[in-house]
Amino acid sequence: MKAAVIEPVGGHGGMDYYDFGLCAGLSEAKVDVTLYTCDETPVKTAVPYTLRFPYRRIYGDAPTWLRGVRYVRGSVGALLRAKLGGTQVAHFHFFHVGPLELFNVALARALGLRVVVTAHDVRSFVERLSVPWMVQRAYRLAHRVIAQSEVAERELGTRLRVPAHKMTVIPHGNYLHVIDETPAREEARQRLGLSSEGGVLLFFGQIKEVKGLDILLRAMPRLIRERPDTILIIAGKVWKDDFESYRRQIDALRISDNCVLDIRFIPDHEVASYYAAADVVVLPYRRIYQSGVLLMAMSYGRPVMVSDIEGMTEVVSDGENGYVFPAGDAEALAERLIEVMARPEELRRVGASALSHMREHHGWDTIGDLTAACYRAALKAG
Repeated sequence: MKAAVIEPVGGHGGMDYYDFGLCAGLSEAKVDVTLYTCDETPVKTAVPYTLRFPYRRIYGDAPTWLRGVRYVRGSVGALLRAKLGGTQVAHFHFFHVGPLELFNVALARALGLRVVVTAHDVRSFVERLSVPWMVQRAYRLAHRVIAQSEVAERELGTRLRVPAHKMTVIPHGNYLHVIDETPAREEARQRLGLSSEGGVLLFFGQIKEVKGLDILLRAMPRLIRERPDTILIIAGKVWKDDFESYRRQIDALRISDNCVLDIRFIPDHEVASYYAAADVVVLPYRRIYQSGVLLMAMSYGRPVMVSDIEGMTEVVSDGENGYVFPAGDAEALAERLIEVMARPEELRRVGASALSHMREHHGWDTIGDLTAACYRAALKAG
């Protein structure tokens, strides 16, 4: 079976971690897979799949219309090459659906390819990026739809009317395949210019309103009163949000001395230092279907503190492989952080349990098998 994974974000937004894990898992499942992605994605050598970069210069400061033309050119080139090479399945990944995403699906169908869609976000976290009728049409054209959580599967059915027989739940995979050598806690803190003493919290990844950074900032004054040496690292680039509002909040709360801001895309070779330096990774999200940051933190064996929304609690069991607090409640978040930061031995146990959970339930070999089965179902679909 030959499949094309069409995923234009790649290394531009951290999807390369996911793409490489999925393609390796599919290869293990005996699928001849080619990944078509953007030119900001790192080149991988000696991998059991083919890697191509048809999406060139689709990001950056060029006019929107020009980047759109480049995107369409990349899609046409990728799908034609896939079809001429005997590919049977085109696998797309949706965070939103607009004209370009619908074009991809329609072109794949016109070429006679079977279409599989992974719904990373059922409802876009930036509503203006999706066009409602295009969302409906794109999912209707798909032969199979992959949800990464039960809440996503439910919303695909209720919001988009995707028939149950077209859906399958396949979880997001772990990040063990990208973790090489992790520095010791003291070395990591030294690299980041932090003291070896005191507690360190980490808020990592793309910064956008739905992720609730403001909730964490509101929790900090109470935490600092109890534990004055606590440091919060905020590391990641802003996406469709205004970081100046967070700077103003930090100043108004008078917590700037306890915050380290690294507001940029964190390159792969620096990521391990952030996780190794942290005592707890905090994810105070307002809404999510599945979180790559959550799975990355747990893959590094870090304890996580998450809001009690379904996309999180399907993975995190409070006090076992992570911690949970009531979503949106900054006071409750502060209380839980004070509680767990006072128990370093328990933090180590919970972190180890998180790592075990990633190994046992989010392995790419299993995900590759499940995805290959989904492809076979798409090939049999009417």
